[in-house]
Amino acid sequence: MEVHDRTSSVLKDHFDRNRTNLSRSELVVAEHLVSMPIDVLIFRSAEEIAAETGTSDATVIRAARRLGFSGLPELKRICSRVMAQTLPTSERLEHRFRATGENLTNVAKQMFEAAREVVTATEEQFDENEVSHAVSILEQADTVWCLGIGTSEAEAIHCSVALSRVGLRTRCSGASGFTLANELLDLRRDDVVVMFHALRDADELKLVVRQISEIGCKVILICGVQLKATYEGMVSALITCTSTPSKLASWSLGALVMADILSYGVAVRNQKQAIDSKARLAKLRAAISTR
Repeated sequence: MEVHDRTSSVLKDHFDRNRTNLSRSELVVAEHLVSMPIDVLIFRSAEEIAAETGTSDATVIRAARRLGFSGLPELKRICSRVMAQTLPTSERLEHRFRATGENLTNVAKQMFEAAREVVTATEEQFDENEVSHAVSILEQADTVWCLGIGTSEAEAIHCSVALSRVGLRTRCSGASGFTLANELLDLRRDDVVVMFHALRDADELKLVVRQISEIGCKVILICGVQLKATYEGMVSALITCTSTPSKLASWSLGALVMADILSYGVAVRNQKQAIDSKARLAKLRAAISTR
């Protein structure tokens, strides 16, 4: 991305197509967004944009939707893709340093805002039918395998623990390569695999999904929105989470919330099982603490 062309052509296209749908105040916001360099836009909150345009948070959000996006998070995420594809990670980090500054109070404020953005954007992607289907799949599992591909082991561990506490038998792995292949030898037809993978596609992910499906296991994939088109139809259930283009908050936040929704969904449909499991856990903890 050249320095002289730092604004988003995608956003300009959306603006040209939808400008007649905008109110006067929304037009002010939209023109401000179109003129803003991408490396500045991705760090702006609705509150900051409202202050810069003399409007309100609600007007900023409405303007983003009138431009054809689900909200401001999606607008920033889609407009930033060209930057992510063309700039090296080191240069993107330099942009981040310039945008946040060095004052830790200000940095913390921006990171909390980014964390809220992750959760909000993930909620916008929430598909009730797909999640309900995933819960039904989990209820029928003999063993639930939680696999973290790449850097997603923490999410897999969290999901495995949460599901075990509501009465499901689980296994967890963050292994890759030959080690993962050895572990998957224990997979059986009635098992269910919950896989976590954040953003970019990987040959290993394709291979694992294909091999698990050939065994006859059902696969629930929790992934970034970029992977939806690739894996829809290849897995039994697909749940998307989002990240922020600023990278000030992790994709993991949305994935952890989705894991909690799945485990609680199993619990409310199988309340006696969940209560009995909690009681056994409390008994085990009490026995350990008295030693």
